[in-house]
Amino acid sequence: MFLYKKASNIVILISPISSIISSVINAVGYHLEFWDFTPLIQNDETISALPFDIGLYPVTTSFMIYWIHSKNHKPIMSLLIFCALLTGIEFIGVLIHKVQYSNGWNLGWTFVSYFIAEIIVYGYYVLGKRQGINFNSKK
Repeated sequence: MFLYKKASNIVILISPISSIISSVINAVGYHLEFWDFTPLIQNDETISALPFDIGLYPVTTSFMIYWIHSKNHKPIMSLLIFCALLTGIEFIGVLIHKVQYSNGWNLGWTFVSYFIAEIIVYGYYVLGKRQGINFNSKK
């Protein structure tokens, strides 16, 4: 709610693409059996990741774009900080046994997957700016 009041256009424009990217990555990860989230839902594991796909990831990427757009933070530093934050949150999930890795997946690959996803979101933001999309919120 805080970010929506400060930067509604960013939330409205960035959250859907972030959610799509998160859903695709999680679907691929489940299909390749790289990870599982608890609770495990038989025959449809992607539902387990739904809170991340439509909640955590869109919120964090919206904050990242807000930082870059409104606060003039360097994009690469923002990408690295937010990837580290998301990887740290996932590490907590690993520690409390809510996330399990297999088939060679680890926290390093988790960081890389977040970095790739956030580069795509940042690219979407840059493309939008070049096309004249207004990321400034109306007051």
